[in-house]
Amino acid sequence: MTHQTKNIVSEQSSDNKINLFRIDEESFLHLYECYWKKLYQLGYKYLGDVYQAEGLIQEVFTSLWQRRDSLLLNEDTIENYLVRAVRFRISRIYSDEVRKVKKMDELQQRQAAKDNNHTEQEVLYRFLREDVDKLVSSLPERCKMVYLLSREKGLNNREIAVNLLISEKTVENQLTKALKVIRKGLEKYPLS
Repeated sequence: MTHQTKNIVSEQSSDNKINLFRIDEESFLHLYECYWKKLYQLGYKYLGDVYQAEGLIQEVFTSLWQRRDSLLLNEDTIENYLVRAVRFRISRIYSDEVRKVKKMDELQQRQAAKDNNHTEQEVLYRFLREDVDKLVSSLPERCKMVYLLSREKGLNNREIAVNLLISEKTVENQLTKALKVIRKGLEKYPLS
């Protein structure tokens, strides 16, 4: 920093004088004018995005301004301090991006697993449906009619009995017989 501000504090080390200063409006503007372009170029070099680089530099200078009362900076090392601040924020952006990519990969893998599982379930259902239809078609005629009226038309036992002119007990017996045949024919499928 080439100019003197009212906030410069001198401290003696053993051999030389260290010029420390606190940031005020004038010194802040001077720092910004001196270093924004170099810091922006550094940010752009690593981020490759104009808007991200601009936002990064804005964050660094905003942080500097917000902490102006607690920071005591050395005139000889201020440039290094600002470059380190930019690099730190770049590394944080990279870390955030890596975390986001990992999370997206994880979500995509979960979705792919769900999709595969869903496809498997659809195939299994189709086979199951085909096997049930074959088993139903192999039932004796009255048993098949009772089953179809119950399961596909949604009629209760009384309605089936009236419809087929048989007793409710016969309906129950025929449904029991049909369900036993179907269960036996579907033993190869997993229960879940």
